[in-house]
Amino acid sequence: MVAVALSTALFLLGRGAFAKGQWALLYLLVVLLVASVAGAVPAVVAAVLAFFAWNFFFLPPYHTLAVHAAEDWLSLVAFLIVSVIVGLQAGRMREREARALARERETAALNRLSAAVVSSTSTEEVARTCLAEAVEVLDADVATLFVLDGEELRSYREGRPHDDEEPEAARAREAILRAGRVPSSAAGEEAWAGDDGGLSVPVHSPSGVVGLLTVAPRPEGRAYSASEARLITSLANLVGAFLERERLQEQASLAAAEREADRLKSTLLSSVSHELKTPLAALTATVSNLLESDVDWDEKSVRDELRAIVGDVARLNNSIGALLDLSRLEAHAWEPRRELYDLGDIIAAGIDTLPAHLRSRVVIDLADETPIVEVDFVQWTRVIQNLLENAFLYAGDGIVTIGAQGWNDGVRLWVEDHGPGIPASEHEAVFEKFYRGRSSGGRAPSGTGLGLAIAREIVRSHGGWIRVEDASPSGARFVIALSSHDDEPLQEAT
Repeated sequence: MVAVALSTALFLLGRGAFAKGQWALLYLLVVLLVASVAGAVPAVVAAVLAFFAWNFFFLPPYHTLAVHAAEDWLSLVAFLIVSVIVGLQAGRMREREARALARERETAALNRLSAAVVSSTSTEEVARTCLAEAVEVLDADVATLFVLDGEELRSYREGRPHDDEEPEAARAREAILRAGRVPSSAAGEEAWAGDDGGLSVPVHSPSGVVGLLTVAPRPEGRAYSASEARLITSLANLVGAFLERERLQEQASLAAAEREADRLKSTLLSSVSHELKTPLAALTATVSNLLESDVDWDEKSVRDELRAIVGDVARLNNSIGALLDLSRLEAHAWEPRRELYDLGDIIAAGIDTLPAHLRSRVVIDLADETPIVEVDFVQWTRVIQNLLENAFLYAGDGIVTIGAQGWNDGVRLWVEDHGPGIPASEHEAVFEKFYRGRSSGGRAPSGTGLGLAIAREIVRSHGGWIRVEDASPSGARFVIALSSHDDEPLQEAT
């Protein structure tokens, strides 16, 4: 109405300059402009108003709706029909364009949320993305996502702060329970329109209703369309898919952890049972022999039996100690207490833990000035002991060499034997728990398979690394590198 009135007032200034039929073309431009701005219905109203304005102001007799010439009637009718058709077509094109733009925004929002669902690892991140898209695309004041986590109801909000969060959470919990009673065939099909003009849609997943997505009414009171309600439903379904994926991943992780625990239990039993049962059986047999009343034991025989008991107890104690040490290291219950020590003293202490018949087979290769290291003395003595015992296990009757020198502002230590060596495919496996390779001569090695695993954990806790290399001409060399600075882990050389 304003457009037709203003254009008529402007046209009246030049009424005498143009022929009466030319004003119809100008009014047609006005109708087209209204259609492109306001839509089809306003364009039709503008066409009717322009029809009367042209007749009243520009067709003689002026200021009356009477028409004297028959050709003017034809012009008026043709103008009305053409202007209505043009207005309808232009208005519909504008409406289709608006719908296409809205669909593009909705599709872009769904694409962004889909990308977040695929790449995100936290519920909060997906919730923030979903709510931000809902507020932006729908021009909403605030959007809220409620997620059931067991019995707890967590909420995420985007938009202005809200004062009555507790009553809103109670209503959301009630709505989730109500949605859970809806038949599964009807679940997730439609959003609920609230009495206040807002939208609410349950978040469905294959495991049931897991949340509620709500959008507050628009500030200007404009109602949400059916397409906007479908968009909210699609957003809720994507969130439900993410929550289901998280649930399945958690279950898979738990199942994998249980399988790993079962595997470790089986490995522990198979690997350690022999080391625990053998000395126990030997102890039982020895003590039973000593208790036999029909045997006359002389002092030498008793001492021999007691020495056997001491050896079996020591073997049992070592096996149990290895298990306890590794569990303490993995639980970070045995943290290193670092002090400055001469590495030669640590090596000597590690050698002293060996049986006397093995100490004579150790060759020490140290520089003139042994490095000073800041380590836990007890832990590194255990590292030296484990490496030497492992080397003797595979060295046969040969010697074992232990050496150390300064290296790259730190220290490099190695233990080398001349046994059969370790295949390249097992260079990493030998440091795994309960792993035991083949000793020289094809005999199955004794021990729990924990010595090298314990050594690696201790070295790592001090910021160093340990690896195995091939010795020349045969055998294996275990190499440890340790930085001389606190909390400065070394990068393993290639």
